[in-house]
Amino acid sequence: MDNLDQLNKQNGINVADYVGALRDARKWIAAATISVMVISVVGALYLAQYRSEGFLQFGGAIPLPQETLENDREPKKDLNPGIVLADYKRYAATFSTSGRFDAFVQANKLQAVEGIAGLRKAMATGDGFNKMVEPVFPFTKIDAKELMEQPKEGSNNVIGLRISYAAGTAENAQRMVDLLGRYTIDSIIYSTYSDVLRFKHIELSAMITKLDNDIINMNERLEMYQRKGVVLKRIVGNYPEAANKSATSVISVTEDSARYLSPITHLMSGEVEALSTSETIIRLKRAQAQNILLREYYDQAKSLLDTNQSGEALLRGLEAVKERVFKSKNLNDEVVKEVYNMITIDNQRSVNLYLEKSRFIAGPTLPEKRNIRMSSVLLLSLLAGFFLSSVIVLLRKWWRENL
Repeated sequence: MDNLDQLNKQNGINVADYVGALRDARKWIAAATISVMVISVVGALYLAQYRSEGFLQFGGAIPLPQETLENDREPKKDLNPGIVLADYKRYAATFSTSGRFDAFVQANKLQAVEGIAGLRKAMATGDGFNKMVEPVFPFTKIDAKELMEQPKEGSNNVIGLRISYAAGTAENAQRMVDLLGRYTIDSIIYSTYSDVLRFKHIELSAMITKLDNDIINMNERLEMYQRKGVVLKRIVGNYPEAANKSATSVISVTEDSARYLSPITHLMSGEVEALSTSETIIRLKRAQAQNILLREYYDQAKSLLDTNQSGEALLRGLEAVKERVFKSKNLNDEVVKEVYNMITIDNQRSVNLYLEKSRFIAGPTLPEKRNIRMSSVLLLSLLAGFFLSSVIVLLRKWWRENL
């Protein structure tokens, strides 16, 4: 006790007096502490938000490849579901921008939707979209380690998106998660068709020119077969006895062997080749006519792209473009009908993939509780209130004694 009194004298501070001041002001400290706790709880309840979550799954291989009528058509191989990571990064660079989101809002007239202002504000921040939308892969590095092998190429595509958003009301949070899912799919559709429609004219024009060259080559080959046929017929006419002989003329000679065929046999094979070439020419002309129809369709579809900012509206509008292009065409002609059916199938497959199969398989949830821990708020506000009120009491006593 003597040491404490000596310390108080040396420092000019009477600790007992300050402790007594705190004891005398205990009612005020308690009231101030309770006030801070009440303000903190009210503020936490006011500022706390509801967080909704959802998992959006892609319904197949994205983008859905567009067909082109070519000379030789190879069957499509089975494609892995989801989006290749390189393509996803390209899409994400587009739909993570506030400009693209604003265009989507305006195209779909969503300006008056409750909660859209908060979402637009979140999108305007640097990493706003990346914080709300996270890609999901079939395999993680931990999965690959447990399986003791690396995923095969294409098997670790982005198969879906985990979307979360916090808002002041549970309904707004759920609504905005659903809207983010729609916006993402809409942007993927728009990016896919933007690429396809902008370059389809050049691609089809090149294909039409190639088919034209193939037809020219086939016509030259047909003329050659016809000229050879004329000569062979003249030979057979000049030597009728040779028609019954199997080896009277040399067809080709090599160092190891020589093959002998009769003129009549050679004539027959030439006619068969001429017939096959004629069929090839017919097939090429058919493909060329169909690609010309496709080019007309895609040219008008590109005009739709130039006046539209919504991927879903663009996809649904392609049917009207198709009907407009083929309105003046003869659908009883099989050449025309095949192109018409192919476009119809492509559009139906795209609608099925992008607008039906790509969907939320979990959520968007309707949260029941705010994303706060009330026990933590109460404890921190209790400590803060007691500390601040005590400091105020001590400062006031010091002020009175020294000034």
